Amino acid sequence: MKLSWRLALLMVLLTLLPALATSMVGRQLLRQSLELGLNDDMDAALEAGVRRTAELYRRDRDALRRVVAAWPLAGVRPDASPDELARALDTSMPQEIGAAAHVTLVAPDGTKRVLQEGTTVEPPSEGAPPVVLTARRELVARWRVDVEVPVEKAWREDAQRTASALQMTRVLRTQQAQVERSFWLLLLGIYGVVLVLGLVAAWWLAHGITRPVTKLVRATDKVAAGDWTIQVVDSAAGELGRLNRGFNDMVRTLDAQSRTLIDLETMAGWREMARALAHEVKNPLTPIQLTVEEMQQRYKGDDAQYRALLEECTRIVVEEVESLRNVVGRFREFSRPVELRLRPLALNDLVRDVAALQRDLRSTTELDAKVGEIFGDGDRLRQVLMNLAENARAILAAQTDRQLLLKTVAHEHAVEVIVADNGPGIPEAERERVFEPYRTGTSGGLGLGMALVKGIVLAHEGSIRVESSTLGGAAIHMTFPRKLNDTSKQAQGGVDSP
Repeated sequence: MKLSWRLALLMVLLTLLPALATSMVGRQLLRQSLELGLNDDMDAALEAGVRRTAELYRRDRDALRRVVAAWPLAGVRPDASPDELARALDTSMPQEIGAAAHVTLVAPDGTKRVLQEGTTVEPPSEGAPPVVLTARRELVARWRVDVEVPVEKAWREDAQRTASALQMTRVLRTQQAQVERSFWLLLLGIYGVVLVLGLVAAWWLAHGITRPVTKLVRATDKVAAGDWTIQVVDSAAGELGRLNRGFNDMVRTLDAQSRTLIDLETMAGWREMARALAHEVKNPLTPIQLTVEEMQQRYKGDDAQYRALLEECTRIVVEEVESLRNVVGRFREFSRPVELRLRPLALNDLVRDVAALQRDLRSTTELDAKVGEIFGDGDRLRQVLMNLAENARAILAAQTDRQLLLKTVAHEHAVEVIVADNGPGIPEAERERVFEPYRTGTSGGLGLGMALVKGIVLAHEGSIRVESSTLGGAAIHMTFPRKLNDTSKQAQGGVDSP
């Protein structure tokens, strides 16, 4: 299973497990709450409260009716006019009725005449407790008086709450199973949404975590297959970003070390061939020279012309043998491993001295003051710069304007030395083969100079490459580390004290 699916599954489980526990606890709490609120004792208490409010209402209503029934109406004639009847009622109205009561005189034909406005109250809604106490008194000649007194607001609110609570309790008791089912549906809906959001978040987080890891795994596979140029795009942050940068640095280091190792192995092969060639060429040189010289010495004849020819041939053979000895010496020098005497070295001073020696060239320097000192063999590095200058001199021999630039550049952990000229340059396709032995761009050369240069640079744990020059020709870039590792110091002959 892929890592992204594992992370997504883990997050889903982390989402579901609390949901299961919460649902079990919630179900138990809901059931207990319903059982606590929907029992017989609660019903009995609410019913008793409703009965009590009804009893209070009836008591107050009966008291009002007694007061209205005892309304003194003595002296009212049966044939009294409505105005006389109204005045008699107004003057004899009992104080118990109060100013809040709404008193209406109703004629036999239903016509109403308000005797006292009182407090206006809104009619109750359906099923709500009454809002007024009512009483009626029959008068003479089928006249009557209606009295409405508003009930107390606190009583009305208490009655409303008690009745509503009783009604709700009865509804809940009849629909308890449906309430529990609704709770479960709501809970499932909420956790369904949470689960979907959790899945999306889990996939997004897992993809964000595994994507850099997947890229790193693919890059590792490519490195294992031999692709040392692969680099992971460093877009991650935190530890993954540090891991990617570390991987990129590791690949670059391994690539550089692999290239260096290949170069060293190639150089070792060329050196072995040069050693064998020098050995095979050197052995017959002395017998050839001795044989020719002996032939010259043993001739005792009088033929002056033949003697002159013999002497001329002997001279030519001796000169060519000496030339071959020089070639053999250069082969032997190339075949020897590079031995360094490492010490702190002011690189800018060395470059400046070499540039000053090239008097037949228009040489200039661009020296970075931040270069400082490096560990190196001053004699060997001088040999490198002199060889490169000599190579440039040979290439520029046919030009009137012969320019040579020696430049240093400081980096964080390394320094760079550039030797450039304004010659014809080197084609890009030929640049990788410039440092191979026996390849020369000048007449009369053996093609060992650039190979020797590369061997010395590699011995300093450096690198060398060819690029185009700002002067229009070729530029040799050499990079040297500021510090060499202890193994290299020991292998190259140790470090001398300055």
